Amino acid sequence: MTRNIHGPLRLAAALTVCTALLAACGGSGYNLTRPPHSAGPACDTLTGKLPAKLGGYDLERSDVTGAAAWGDGDVIVYCGMPEPEAGGDCIDEGGVDWVAQPPADARTAKMFSTQGRDPAVQVRLRNETTDASSVLSALGPAVKEIEAREPCGATES
Repeated sequence: MTRNIHGPLRLAAALTVCTALLAACGGSGYNLTRPPHSAGPACDTLTGKLPAKLGGYDLERSDVTGAAAWGDGDVIVYCGMPEPEAGGDCIDEGGVDWVAQPPADARTAKMFSTQGRDPAVQVRLRNETTDASSVLSALGPAVKEIEAREPCGATES
C-alpha cells in the first residue's frame, strides 16, 4: 500500500506560514504615531525622564519620537500634541494642570492633556479601571520639565 504524504506536508507548511504571519502581526495591541509637534528638546527631555512603570504596567520600547506606551498600550503618552481647547474641568495632579478630554478613539477609555504647556502632553488610558490620578501624578516630574505658561483658569473671567 502506498501513502501520499504530500497532503499532510502541505498542510503543515501552510500552518507554519500562518503561525509565523500571526506572530509577526500580532505583537502589540496598539500603534504609536508621531505627535505633530514632538520635534524639539522639550519632548526629548520628557521622554528621557518617563517612569519605567506606570499604572502597574512596564514601559515598552518605542522608536516613535514623542511617544511612549506602557503595557500593551494600556497607557500611552504623547508629547507634542496640540493644546486642548479652553473649557473642561482642570485638575492638578503631581503639580501639573490636566484637562479631561473626550477619548480620541474607541480603544481609549480616558484621556487627559496638559493645560498651559507648549508642547502639550496627552495621556490615553485604555482601561476604565486604571487609576488616572496615580498615572498623572507619576508623570508630574517629567512633565514639569516643560515650562508652564499659566495655571488652568488664569485666562477665564
